Amino acid sequence: MKYRNKTIITGIAILSLVLSACGSTKDKYKNADDPIVLGSFVDTEGGILGNMILLVLEDKGYLLEDKVQFGTPDVQRNALLQGELDMGVDYTGNGQFYAKGLSEEIWRNSEEGYKAIKEYDEKENGLIWLAPAKANNTEALAVKKDFAELNGLKTMEDLARYINEGKEVKLITSQLFAEKEAGLVGMEKAYGFKLREDQMILLPHGNTAETLKALANGTDKVNVALAYATDGSLVDLSLVILEDPKSIPPVYEPSAVVRKEVLDKYPEIKGIVENAFSYLTKENLQEMNKRVIVDGVSPKVVADEFLRANKIIDKATQY
Repeated sequence: MKYRNKTIITGIAILSLVLSACGSTKDKYKNADDPIVLGSFVDTEGGILGNMILLVLEDKGYLLEDKVQFGTPDVQRNALLQGELDMGVDYTGNGQFYAKGLSEEIWRNSEEGYKAIKEYDEKENGLIWLAPAKANNTEALAVKKDFAELNGLKTMEDLARYINEGKEVKLITSQLFAEKEAGLVGMEKAYGFKLREDQMILLPHGNTAETLKALANGTDKVNVALAYATDGSLVDLSLVILEDPKSIPPVYEPSAVVRKEVLDKYPEIKGIVENAFSYLTKENLQEMNKRVIVDGVSPKVVADEFLRANKIIDKATQY
């Protein structure tokens, strides 16, 4: 009997703790019974951007179900369309694959591209694209920093001048980028230069880790390489992006994408996320990607450090 009473008392104590925890959860979150399911692309940058959204919304009192680094772009897109995810991260330039029949020129303009996919997805799919970060993660050409300084290279116009002066050049790139209008072909036409076959190394893939390594090492005299503008390796390898003022490859600015019914229910999240994304630039995304890829820091820690450094959230998260 004495043992039984002790068991009952212990059970009551545990139940009290559970109820207390449930009560504190309801007190802590504005949506305790309705968590926002958040995903992002599976890559490094997807992990950083997704965790930025996760941490800033949690800091403002929202409960989220963490599915950051959910999958490839098509997997995340389908999950948003099916309602499996409430929120995700995408890039404005991907709108060209979602909204068919629009002029290619639209995707080369940051404002027009954003407007086009925003209007299309809201009307057709009930998805709302929030204001994107001004951190264009497009395809670009990179050179070594010291090489750029020695030859006065800052833009694609400068590279065209360098090539047309007959100076040594060897570009490593994917075959796809070399052959498409929204790639090297378009750049050659727009900036007035032409590379010969012997001035290029063409790869069957677009793995920029390989192209940037070849550039950094000068493999086979490579001095220009295909890159993505926010690649983390750029910082670590002392490489720089050549600016493309005519935006030949489409603009890819990161944006949070939210299902309309979720945003209607919690309209405050729009301003919270857009404010956090307004601090992003091509340069600080390069640095954050480098922290993950090169230094081995987790995307969540990197996102947390960035948010605290910019005073977007106050307290460090414990992991």
